[in-house]
Amino acid sequence: MPDPVVFAPGNYRYLPVPGGPFSGGVAAEPGFALHRARFATPLPMLQGFRALEAHLTRLGRPMTALAGCELRSPAPMSRADFNAFNGEYLKTLHGWGLRDGDLNTAARSNIAPVLEIPAETTLFAFTYTVAEGGASGDFLISGKPELDGSPQGGRRIVAEGDASPSGMAAKTRFVIDFLRAQVAALGCDWAGVTGTQLYTPHADWPLIGPILAEAGLTVPGLAWFPAWPPVAGLDFEADVRRVRTEIVI
Repeated sequence: MPDPVVFAPGNYRYLPVPGGPFSGGVAAEPGFALHRARFATPLPMLQGFRALEAHLTRLGRPMTALAGCELRSPAPMSRADFNAFNGEYLKTLHGWGLRDGDLNTAARSNIAPVLEIPAETTLFAFTYTVAEGGASGDFLISGKPELDGSPQGGRRIVAEGDASPSGMAAKTRFVIDFLRAQVAALGCDWAGVTGTQLYTPHADWPLIGPILAEAGLTVPGLAWFPAWPPVAGLDFEADVRRVRTEIVI
């Protein structure tokens, strides 16, 4: 697991993912909190970026305070299409200064709903840092599918093509273990999770519920989105966060 890197312009530290279009996750630096804003109606991505920019400007926060984006896409993409999409997505973020050398700093999730499918990629929510006296410990982990490996090396899909009870159990355990390790790598407390989001069209609650309860994720609540991960061939994705303030725009 890589060591976190402080991104001073954003007042957070992040887990670097060399070659990746987003970081593994972020944690607010001491004296700063993470706030999350969700759009009541998701906006087309570029329109959403303009609304995001206006929101941070009203708060007097720099664009580098952006710590994460949550996207919704029309369908799972091929790896080539996903790479092309990331190139377009990063144009705006890099223009805002969300880059640390060759590394991308902000966290991200991106899913393809199976219900109320958007006509184009939309911005569902975003998270950012705000100065707050005494604040510490807030974090946001990027969406993680059942994909084992790094962008540079070989990667394998855990229980590939297996949506059976045993396959989904293996996927869920792998993802939860990975998310827990990311939180620890940021120096944060897993017990502080305030929200967990699950993205899968396969919802076998009698099976995966106990796995999530064992991880301590059911008391703060779960949000399940019937959706595919963004790249074709995957079945399950999840993310976790500790965010002390959430609003709806």
